[in-house]
Amino acid sequence: MKAADRITEPLASHFVRRTCLCWLSCVFLIFAMSGLAAGLGYVTLMTRDDVWMILDGEMTQHRRAYQAAREQVRTQSQAAEESSGDEVEMLTFFYKSADGTESLFTPDRLVDICEMEKTVVNNTKIQEVVFLGSVLRLFYGTAANPAQQSIPAARLLSQYNWSCEKLPQSIVDDTVDFMYNDMRNKGPQSLYATFVDPSFPETKKNIYSRTALQITVSPDSGEEAMAPVFEHLGLSYALLKSAFQGEEDRFVPSGNIRVRLIFSGINEIQKMAMPDFLLSFISVILVFGIVYLHTKSSIIAASSMFMMIMTLPVAALVYQGVLRVQYFEFLHILVVYLVLGIGADDIFVFKDTFCHIVKAEFPFVRGGRLSEEQEIKALSLTFQRAGVAIFNTSFTTALAFASCSVSRCMPMRTCGWYAATCIVTLYVLTLTYFPPVLLFWHRRLQAKRCCCPTLKQREFAIVPVDEKPLAEESAGPVELFFEKVYIPVMSKKVGPVRIFALILFLIMFGVAVQGISFALQLTPPRSEEVWFPGNHMFVGIQDFMAENFYTPAFDNYAVITVIFGIAGLDTSGINVYDPGAFIGTPIFDDSFDLTTSEAQTGMLDICSKLRTITCDLEGCDNSGYDTFVMQTTERTVSCFLEDFQQWLGGPLPTGANFTTQLQAFRSAADKGQIYGDVLVKAVNYKTDIGFIDGELKYVALHFRSVMKKRLPFSIGTRIRDHIREWMDANRGALPSSLKSMKFHGNGEFQRYDMGEELINGLFSGIAIAMPISFLVLLSSTQNVVVAIYAVLSVGAIVLCVLGFCKSAMDWDLGVGEAIAGVIVIGYSVDYVVHLAHMYSEGMHFGHQTRDERAKFAIRSMGSTIFAGAITTMLAGATMFVCWFYFFIKMALLICVTIMYSFLFSLVFFMSLLWTAGPENSFGHIPIDRWWASRSGKKDTGLDAIDNNGKEETNTSSQSKNCEEDLQPKEIDEGPRTIVVP
Repeated sequence: MKAADRITEPLASHFVRRTCLCWLSCVFLIFAMSGLAAGLGYVTLMTRDDVWMILDGEMTQHRRAYQAAREQVRTQSQAAEESSGDEVEMLTFFYKSADGTESLFTPDRLVDICEMEKTVVNNTKIQEVVFLGSVLRLFYGTAANPAQQSIPAARLLSQYNWSCEKLPQSIVDDTVDFMYNDMRNKGPQSLYATFVDPSFPETKKNIYSRTALQITVSPDSGEEAMAPVFEHLGLSYALLKSAFQGEEDRFVPSGNIRVRLIFSGINEIQKMAMPDFLLSFISVILVFGIVYLHTKSSIIAASSMFMMIMTLPVAALVYQGVLRVQYFEFLHILVVYLVLGIGADDIFVFKDTFCHIVKAEFPFVRGGRLSEEQEIKALSLTFQRAGVAIFNTSFTTALAFASCSVSRCMPMRTCGWYAATCIVTLYVLTLTYFPPVLLFWHRRLQAKRCCCPTLKQREFAIVPVDEKPLAEESAGPVELFFEKVYIPVMSKKVGPVRIFALILFLIMFGVAVQGISFALQLTPPRSEEVWFPGNHMFVGIQDFMAENFYTPAFDNYAVITVIFGIAGLDTSGINVYDPGAFIGTPIFDDSFDLTTSEAQTGMLDICSKLRTITCDLEGCDNSGYDTFVMQTTERTVSCFLEDFQQWLGGPLPTGANFTTQLQAFRSAADKGQIYGDVLVKAVNYKTDIGFIDGELKYVALHFRSVMKKRLPFSIGTRIRDHIREWMDANRGALPSSLKSMKFHGNGEFQRYDMGEELINGLFSGIAIAMPISFLVLLSSTQNVVVAIYAVLSVGAIVLCVLGFCKSAMDWDLGVGEAIAGVIVIGYSVDYVVHLAHMYSEGMHFGHQTRDERAKFAIRSMGSTIFAGAITTMLAGATMFVCWFYFFIKMALLICVTIMYSFLFSLVFFMSLLWTAGPENSFGHIPIDRWWASRSGKKDTGLDAIDNNGKEETNTSSQSKNCEEDLQPKEIDEGPRTIVVP
């Protein structure tokens, strides 16, 4: 008895003799594990802060160290403001005239703007409303000083009664004239530059304007607070529709104006993730239909769907309960579609293998079911053949996803772990839960057209007296295509050359070359990553402001913070799966000392030099001047030491007196008297001057830059590197007490740490997955030539899909493409591995020439691969109707991946084997014999069949559905040639 038989026959015997018990036990365990996972909340989508950051990234470390230091100051300072627990959110309205050509500044349109903002002011769900910059106050506001009433910028809305009366045309004209003259004189430095479009200084006609509000709401009540706004605009949340979706121009009509708004108090990703998750049930229905068509059994189809769906919570129990990974968010929804495609492929392989084995082992049969001994033998061989085939694909696919473990980006890493866990779970359930289902179908339903099970089992098969083989059963259209078209074309020879196989290989080689060429042209993102539908109001907001306002609001430009006194960040104690809960502990620079005149001079020199940093890079919006610091009539650089010196009215003190007086300044100074709207929110003397336990531990400077927020990776990283170079060049001249000078972009540069890691993680994952996939292929095929051909095919698939991103879609190597790269590796190996395995298996069944072995592989796996490809594509195609653009992109990439996998496996890989595949024992590495010799055992049986043996069954009789199979009641169970996938 072979070693494999000693393992699989007892297992098969257990399933055959205790079918119901095995099935019920599996179902009980599945329900128990799923119920436990649900009860513990392991399958609940949740939102966590800062999950996409790279904890050990340079800019991330700088920012979080500064945040942690500020938190210590807040905790210890008696003067710190008490937090009410409410949340401060930003709300911005953008307005344009209804027809997009007429001026917005007319009495009627101003009334519509007033009615719009009135919905916020009169909302009882909002605790406080602060107008950071309102176009409305220029016309309806009142100046605190009556002498300044004629100056629009001096007016405020604090005393307005919100009656929204229609203003006289003369008042509107006077205000517009004042703004126009001020803009003509001051240009971008005018206080009105943020409220008008670029044509206003020339035409005095303004099409666009804006109002920025800061509102205070109770936690998790953002949507409720926005309800009156949505109602006024006729917006609402619905299935696969966000309240922030407008018309094609992302605006919605409101009287004589059109309105677009952005609001930070509603988590759109969390809000819209569940509807997209529910769409996966459409995939379930589609996959059910494909499985039913392929297996011709509703019981198998329904049982398969149950297995795939329950894989998700069972894997979640392992993922979160055993591996202790607490992160589970919208990105993990993608795994649902992977499970449906891969699970269907596993079912097809196992079921088709069973059918082929029955045909090969028991060819002289007439109707009925197998005997108990025959079932044990058939199921045992199925475990050996299908188990190995499914293991090869499951292992390589799981490995491809597990390669994400090298990524420092936690969502990518954990999504890879969960996907790998699901694939392993599918493999286990396929070999434990599905065999009883298959036996039930064989005993009661095979060849029956009624889909309902009966208590009565089919009669045992009989052996005809003449023992003539059965007549050929009709093949399906897929089998006919492979038998009548594909195999003859690939086998056609002109002289010594299989001409069509060679032509097809050259064509696919050309496809691979162009794919590689375009893949090499992929660059880091040139534009902001798009997550939402095209008509979502958040999409393209930075470009909209840059193109349609004379000077975009200063809030849309990054504040850069320069810090001294913080050496680093102690990350111990941070929960990597909930990094926002605890941000770490700052490591202070023991040499930091600002009490000396040398240190004070050095810092004042840095404050002065910050104003002169130049920037001519793309992304620095400084038309008319060349500095990286924004130039306005207000101060745009916050240097507390300069403010302290001005407050003192004399020279800076040194020694202990410096510390004492600095503490007094910190407590008494009013930043509002020094800084205007451009920088006032960034300045906080109590946290910028970090006293902890009475000792000055750190200080911070701020400046408003000309770098727009949310710049794409390729542009923003150049600006970051430019500032880093400036810091490095100026750090050397500083005294030793200030050498710890660092900077961060208040979250902007932190995003680039993530972008770099996603790109590096993609190539690291490929570098890990490809060599190990080669080893798996070498082990499963035991042929170095076939393994090399296979891994080259997989590599071509990966690069062609990435090349498609560039050539067809003009995408960059962003978040979606990085995630897709991992999925591509996982999907691309399946079909190639199946065919490579069967090509090598052909040698064990007497097939020595490349033509015979290629035919054997196609006849065994062709229809199975076709069904698996269709199933996976349909499962992924459901995401085309998802709300998130990210999922739509994933749908396209999954379909393209399957297309390339199908083509490269059946055309490129097989044509290569047909023209230059190894014959006889060329390239063969007898790993099994080596292992047997190492274990001191010698297998007998099918693996020892003479290589000159002949295939007994006609190839066309190997139908994947085998619903007409007829089995003998008693047969000789000697060795036979088995044709299996």
